Amino acid sequence: MKKLILFSGLLCGMISAGKAQSTIEFIPQFGYTFADQLNFGNTFGRVEADYNFGGAFQFNFNRHFGFEMMYNGMQVPAKLYNYGALPGDKPVYQTTAGINYIMAGPVSSFTLPDSRSALFFGADLGAAFFTPHPNTFSSNASFAYGFQFGTNLYLGSHFGLRLSGRLLGAVPPSSGYYFGGWGYPQGYYYTGPGLLQFGFNAGLIIGLGKKLPAYQKPQRHYYQAPPPPPRRYYYY
Repeated sequence: MKKLILFSGLLCGMISAGKAQSTIEFIPQFGYTFADQLNFGNTFGRVEADYNFGGAFQFNFNRHFGFEMMYNGMQVPAKLYNYGALPGDKPVYQTTAGINYIMAGPVSSFTLPDSRSALFFGADLGAAFFTPHPNTFSSNASFAYGFQFGTNLYLGSHFGLRLSGRLLGAVPPSSGYYFGGWGYPQGYYYTGPGLLQFGFNAGLIIGLGKKLPAYQKPQRHYYQAPPPPPRRYYYY
């Protein structure tokens, strides 16, 4: 019984310390990214769904605005098919694609009233690096962009949880995509469409900086009309 009371007290203490953003936050993340299809001239490719991993450093200027530097990576099966291929048909070519995003961008947060949760959304710009394995010499880099949204749940002065959804996209590299090894007789070279994938992530929030001051809601000043002048009564 005493242990239960002590645990409840610690939990209440953590909750009471909520909404404790710090100036610098380290956020390791792990999640799942859905598949995307790339349509070429007479073939199409599929970048399959798989798990992703990464993290971010977020520099908070106040409780409503910050700047993040993020990394997101995944190793996914990539397959190339001829148009007209039926379900179960073997792909023309198959490899494992390493997709790595390095980006940065602003993040806006909105603290919920009387809550330790904060909603956020942000946008990122940067680069995406594609590396078909095991042919690492055929990698490409391209311009990348991303959008994210989610919620932060602060459990302590420098600790919390993050749940987010993220859309990551990359434009086609100017050199195109090459499927196959160097000198591979059945290699394929395409200038094709960009990649666009959506995924969900969960992560930890580890505060590394100073605790940000609590947001003070500005007080409203209402206009008060001056009291009416006293009425004078005359008696005759």
